[in-house]
Amino acid sequence: MKKNIRTKSFNMRTITSISICLFLVLFSCNKERNRSEKIEDTASQKDTMSTKESVKTDVEPFAPQSTDEQTANNLKNYLINEFLKDDISFLKPDERKFQFYKIDLNDDGKEEIFVRLMSSYFCGSGGCTFLLLDKYGELITKFTVTRAPIFVEPTKANGWSLLLVKDAGVFKELQFDEGTYPSNPSLLPKAPYDAPSGHAQVMFGDGLYKCKTFEF
Repeated sequence: MKKNIRTKSFNMRTITSISICLFLVLFSCNKERNRSEKIEDTASQKDTMSTKESVKTDVEPFAPQSTDEQTANNLKNYLINEFLKDDISFLKPDERKFQFYKIDLNDDGKEEIFVRLMSSYFCGSGGCTFLLLDKYGELITKFTVTRAPIFVEPTKANGWSLLLVKDAGVFKELQFDEGTYPSNPSLLPKAPYDAPSGHAQVMFGDGLYKCKTFEF
């Protein structure tokens, strides 16, 4: 009888030990699996973030007509050594900024270059100074008190695109004539329409394809 009791007691201890061992093994496996899943989730999140960062990097934030470094360097030399040679010594570092936009206005296969001079030295309550240069850096028009953006319409006048700018709350139409555009939009009458066409090209906008800013 005592032998049976010992045997049963031994069997119970054995079963209990085995149960505890199984529990520990299962707990360990479950813990390791959770750890593995967390590592995989973290890796997946990193891959997702990396993909998003790659997409952001691949998207060009500026209008492609405004980013060419060679054009920017040529314009820097032009502004410093020609157009602003008498003003350059008065300009503070934060006043020496500009943007540009290349566009063929007369369909001759050669791009003209608009230049937007920025900062209070070149801007007032009515607008800022803009320049229009030909491909060779020769000045076509110096615009005063002009506001961005500038809309370039596909419609031509005298072989050159019509330009639209907003002045005093209304649009003004700039037509090319005798080798230049009107330099002061504020002196022009209101355009015969109240908005650009849906086909106008936007220069110096602050939306998705804004122009890159350079210093000289």
